[in-house]
Amino acid sequence: MGPLGSFFARLAAHLEKRGVPVWKVSFPLHEFGFPPHMRRPYGGTMAEFRSFLRNEIETKGIRHLFMYGDFIDPHRIAIELVRELNGQRPAAAKIDAWVFELGYVRPNYVSLERERVNARSGLNRPVEMYRALPAVDTIPQAQRETGIRWRKWWKTPTFIQHAFTPYPIIEGPHKLQPQPSYLLAQVRGLARKHLYRISERAILRRLRGHEPYILVPLQVSSDSQISLGSHYQGMEPFIEELIASFAAHGRPQDLLAFKHHPRDRGYNHYGRLIRAVALAHGVAARVVYFHDGPLGPILKRARAVVTINSTVGLQALYHGRPTKVLGRTFYNLPDLCDQQPLAAFWRTPQPSDRALFRRFYTHLIETTQINGNFDGHFPFSDTFRISPALAIHAAGPSPGALQVLQRLLTLLRGLALYQVQLLAIAVGARAAARRLLEQGARLVLEGLGVQVLMERRHHPIARPQIHIANHGNPLDVLLVQGYFRECSMTTAARHLRFLLPLFLVSARNYGHIHLDHLCPSSRLDGLRQLRRLMQERGRLFLFPSGSLVTPITERVSGSLHLLAKASDAVIVPWTSSYRGFRPAEAKLRYRPFALIWARLTGPQATILCREGEPIDPRRFPNRDALNRHIRRYYGGKAGQRRPTADPSAEPA
Repeated sequence: MGPLGSFFARLAAHLEKRGVPVWKVSFPLHEFGFPPHMRRPYGGTMAEFRSFLRNEIETKGIRHLFMYGDFIDPHRIAIELVRELNGQRPAAAKIDAWVFELGYVRPNYVSLERERVNARSGLNRPVEMYRALPAVDTIPQAQRETGIRWRKWWKTPTFIQHAFTPYPIIEGPHKLQPQPSYLLAQVRGLARKHLYRISERAILRRLRGHEPYILVPLQVSSDSQISLGSHYQGMEPFIEELIASFAAHGRPQDLLAFKHHPRDRGYNHYGRLIRAVALAHGVAARVVYFHDGPLGPILKRARAVVTINSTVGLQALYHGRPTKVLGRTFYNLPDLCDQQPLAAFWRTPQPSDRALFRRFYTHLIETTQINGNFDGHFPFSDTFRISPALAIHAAGPSPGALQVLQRLLTLLRGLALYQVQLLAIAVGARAAARRLLEQGARLVLEGLGVQVLMERRHHPIARPQIHIANHGNPLDVLLVQGYFRECSMTTAARHLRFLLPLFLVSARNYGHIHLDHLCPSSRLDGLRQLRRLMQERGRLFLFPSGSLVTPITERVSGSLHLLAKASDAVIVPWTSSYRGFRPAEAKLRYRPFALIWARLTGPQATILCREGEPIDPRRFPNRDALNRHIRRYYGGKAGQRRPTADPSAEPA
């Protein structure tokens, strides 16, 4: 199960689009966003869940499990099962259980670790390991903000559905197992948030004054961090212990400032307890309790921080505040957190070793933190890097009505950019028009349900270049424009004149050469223009087969050898592989409106373009030898197959 909201559905869509089969175990506690073909319903007991999950893993060959948190019953069972199965498998067949959690570093981060998080994290290592890490001068910073977290609205229907579905996944109260009364708590918490902005102004002014204070960030009472990472049974015994110790050993000039956890605002209020215990110990004037305020400035002004095991402790260390941990956590290390008894801490809190902290903090970010947010921006592509060769096998079901609408809106955006670039040409902004044409082509492909993956070589070529590719789909014209971004020769004006008015004007502005294949003189004129283009720019793009009907394995234009010889150019071969295009679409190659409709309502498709090693025409004695080599080259590539065959039979 995932965090309340749509994060895991977004992750599943990202993986499936790139060729990774995804299944979602669907408990009665519903999670929105997963299509029916992904769901594996399970409504049985937790005692039976282990055998169900084992069967799913073994029959489907599952290699990765993703979950949020490691403590609810199905996740605990899954992690235990993965450990058992891995003990019976060779290293190459082992299963990874990945656990997401809120960021240890906040804001702008999410945590991701194998099998365990928080108090049971893999970061629980001896301090000597961290001391041995390379020295760090500058702590890494988040490169991207979370953005607008508009997906948070999905949490409301999810929370309501879970609250009225009696299906136990954890012992004891927890917000991942909400009850109907929690709905009132959410409303109460929102009201209190606005009330406290007014009622607690005096306390915040006092903290901004000159009185030294020790900050105590309280935690959510039902948090697994408390139940599994400490000996406390909630916040009450922790509060009582701290006030009693502070009264006996604290400096008389210090304040003890309790800050309520914002996620617990509507569920608990410790004001009466704190006042009563402080009065009983004679320190009522030196103990304050507040709910909201800017945590960064509050931490910076604090003399020290005491916590059970909150991630606020990491923020305190970041700001150089001495920190005392009373529970279990991975950052409670000698010379990082204060290791004195609590009685001594009040008088002489010990700061952290800053060189050790920089090593530890950098290791934490680089090995467990992702610069993203569950409800806002998340870098799926950077975090889960998948071989483009795998993505060519991606073929999903036909899109639903909402997805068709999303595609249509994206397509219209691309067509609108085409109109804007015509205006740019009209006012003389020709360079801007070329960029708009490229962007518009990419949007049109996206709107037609086509993702394009490019595998480029990263070795510079000093000589002029003629890039070539097999021509297997009418959408290749958009591929050249949006992704190869090279000047080429095109006959598309004949077929696109009704869909894209003044297409010839746009093509000529970009540098493309128009060919009328019904006119012999046009071919000669086109060849002269291509030679001139090579002299001016030193590179161009061609489909040597010259036709969607005749594959490159059967025909290579003689113009290729002539152009390469005249400009001393190397030939850079690309192979395009097509996946997800329905066979019927091949019949629509010259019917653009019918093709658009077929793509709007068709399954997600993929075009994978791989750049090959350059071919030097000087190695071949004549045109025929070069052409034979190119035909053989593409004959041995899966990418030369056109999407007229059964896509399921097409190898990657």
